[in-house]
Amino acid sequence: MDRIRYACIGCGSIANAYHLPALAEVEQAGFVIAGDLDADRAREAAEKFGAPAHTADPAEVMSREDLDLVCVFTKVEAHAELTIAAARAGKHVFLQKPFARSVAEGREMIAAAERAGTRIVPAFMHRYFDESLLAAELVRDGAVGELEFIRQRNGCRNPRETAPSFGGAMMDIGAHGIDLIRAISGEEIVRVCSRLEDEAEPPVSPGPDARAQRDLMAGDLNAFSLYELSSGVTVSHEVQWSQAAGSSRFQTEVFGTHGTVLVRVPRTGSDLAYVSARDSERPMKERVEWVVPDLPGRPMGQAHHETLIHSLLTGDASAQNAADGLAVLKVCEAARTSSETDGWVDVLD
Repeated sequence: MDRIRYACIGCGSIANAYHLPALAEVEQAGFVIAGDLDADRAREAAEKFGAPAHTADPAEVMSREDLDLVCVFTKVEAHAELTIAAARAGKHVFLQKPFARSVAEGREMIAAAERAGTRIVPAFMHRYFDESLLAAELVRDGAVGELEFIRQRNGCRNPRETAPSFGGAMMDIGAHGIDLIRAISGEEIVRVCSRLEDEAEPPVSPGPDARAQRDLMAGDLNAFSLYELSSGVTVSHEVQWSQAAGSSRFQTEVFGTHGTVLVRVPRTGSDLAYVSARDSERPMKERVEWVVPDLPGRPMGQAHHETLIHSLLTGDASAQNAADGLAVLKVCEAARTSSETDGWVDVLD
């Protein structure tokens, strides 16, 4: 195979503004059919991005034999049904976040793909930005020494009343931050202590079976969490659904024994700045010289979608996998339980 033939189901704003423009620039990707319940929207996406066909019927997409990949860019309510149908049809899935509505639903999707021998690739875009990739590389290469603390912030300017339709701030916007923390640190989040504001979910049984089964969709507008990584390092995470200032969608601060990395530095225009003193013997207060490196400046989505197509063509593990999507759901589940029980909660295995 030298080309990935793909369909898009869900031709809304995220598809038109991010995924489809980027996929159109990947030489080894071919757009076959656009699908949306709104037939006009499907037709417009097909015409704009060069697909020869369009449909309002997802079953038509699944029945086609000239497809390798189904890109699911719908809201989360349709994720499980479409992913399982694609797996049964022998097709890989590229899936917009949130991964699913519950940990149990996510596991059903993964099981269907495993039975079919297909892959599910979650679409967490923030880890693929140039600044995020360099931050992860700096941490991995020891530029900051041993990790001591990470601060993550995610925010957007959405209308307050829309939060429930997207699952709430934690599920929709916070999911990006959770994934980015995992990508930059190279570690898993193992414990969570959270407060979710405007949380309407009732208390649930603390038992792991009840937790795994629960629907995670809610209407929280703000979320504040502390995480413990597998190494014991603490992370703080702030999520805002309707912040008025219009600041960056995310900001990350990584602190280590020998340096600091700042991603999307506030009010400076810099996407990344860092200081590293690993090769110096001078006292820290005398050696702080911030470096603002030149980044590749690739178009938005290029690294993300090139990695996706390359991984599917070669079978390598360069793209994310279903376990990454499920890991984020498990942290969201622990955060909801913590907010209801006012304490630290272990992330489910």
